[in-house]
Amino acid sequence: MFTLVTIMNITIRDINPRFWKELRVEAVKEGMTAGQAVNLAIDKWLREYKNSGAAKKTASFWDLKPFKFEGKDSGRLSAKVDEVVYGWKK
Repeated sequence: MFTLVTIMNITIRDINPRFWKELRVEAVKEGMTAGQAVNLAIDKWLREYKNSGAAKKTASFWDLKPFKFEGKDSGRLSAKVDEVVYGWKK
């Protein structure tokens, strides 16, 4: 009998360098690799997130319902969205 182990190398962007350095220091103190410490942190966050109910509050795109916009600029709504989102002014 054997155990199949999958090894993944993942690049994570935008990690705060101070957090990374502190994680590595604490992991070494505990005799762990940085990967093991990250796995523990992710596991803890996922459990807390799922138990907090926040995961249930996040709506799906498909849950959005259309509504009729009525306002003074309702005729230019698409242009207004382009101005706000993309900075395009007409």
